Amino acid sequence: MDEKDAVRRFSHCMKAAAFLVLAALALPLSAKDKETKVPDASVSQVRWGQVVNEVEFDASSLEGKVVVVEEWGVNCPPCIASLPDMARLAKRYDSKGLAVIGFEVQGGDKETINKLLKKARVKYPVMTGGMVPVSTGGIPHALVFDHTGKLVWHGHPANDDFEDAVKDALRAMPKL
Repeated sequence: MDEKDAVRRFSHCMKAAAFLVLAALALPLSAKDKETKVPDASVSQVRWGQVVNEVEFDASSLEGKVVVVEEWGVNCPPCIASLPDMARLAKRYDSKGLAVIGFEVQGGDKETINKLLKKARVKYPVMTGGMVPVSTGGIPHALVFDHTGKLVWHGHPANDDFEDAVKDALRAMPKL
């Protein structure tokens, strides 16, 4: 191989490497763009299920509140790990107008669900048989509805944007 071929191959490799670097940099942007696109949906489209943890639930009491619905499952370690965080969030913002509702979506039995909820100190209603109005693609998955009932965010509850979306929705509530 002569010097010209070596330079040509090196140049080709550098172009390929530059392309790969640019493609890798673009991936997080496209994933973030996906997260920011929120489908047109409302809390009125949520199909409520059967409460399994003896916490009172009345859908009409959600009117005017910021509502978080979290889908999770008894066979999902990340879901179980996030339960205490969701319980703390619910407790911290309850007096500010936040309502949190859990949907167990893996068909767990009442005893197993309640055992996990007790350990995580969950005091908000948890249901089976509920359905959200958007395709979530996996669990855990949280949806944030503002005080008007409009879906304003959805995604993984461990995402930094989740709590920011909750706080933003609470700040946007009319002052009483």
